[in-house]
Amino acid sequence: MADKPLEANNWGDLYNENQLNALKESISAGMHSSWTKEMLSIAKLKPGSKILEIGAGSGQTSLALAKAGHSVTALDYSENPIKLAQKAAKLLNIELRTVVFDARLPLPFKEKEFDIIFHAGLLEHFEIPERIEMLKAWKPYCNLMVSMVPNAASLCYRIGKERREKNGTWIFGKEEPSYTQIGEFLHAGYSVKQEYTIGEWDALEFLEYGDSLRENMAAIWNTRNNEGRTDNFWQGYLLVTLGE
Repeated sequence: MADKPLEANNWGDLYNENQLNALKESISAGMHSSWTKEMLSIAKLKPGSKILEIGAGSGQTSLALAKAGHSVTALDYSENPIKLAQKAAKLLNIELRTVVFDARLPLPFKEKEFDIIFHAGLLEHFEIPERIEMLKAWKPYCNLMVSMVPNAASLCYRIGKERREKNGTWIFGKEEPSYTQIGEFLHAGYSVKQEYTIGEWDALEFLEYGDSLRENMAAIWNTRNNEGRTDNFWQGYLLVTLGE
């Protein structure tokens, strides 16, 4: 249901070993999602970083970061995504530490154990007071916090999501996008370093092929890409916030 967060077994149904071959191929070929590419770019500034992903999902980003030479721990509260990441790591000969744990509890790590903690597609499933408490609880374990949540200003994502909710095809449960995370970061005790959006092409995927908005936005992104312009009008699918 769109009004309730998914339980661990539901996420396990979305991310499981049936995706193993596709995951392996994507890592081998360097065919990464926009959020994986963004994390590779952020982590590149700190070679050999110790990184924790909270809510690992398919494990693609953690695997890509580990392949790039970082020391990575992938944490998820569902066993199936972790088993998927473990098997992919073994096939790819990548060293990846994995943990099955509920991130709403005190994390089982040492203070400042990680240079970077990141999460992509996690906090939007919780109310703002819960988000603040989780951000606050995770702060002692890292130097840099990277949070990626759906962008409330993305027209294609918002319209597509609403249509799917109305016709019963939305599969991600309760998901509240954000216009900004700055207030939550400040309340949790972080100094906000930067906030921006990524994945304008990903946002188009929430609309059907042939939809006029999708076609018009695709034409805009093609033109701007060809001209070398990077401003996406705050229309990226994900809102990225960096806090120290």
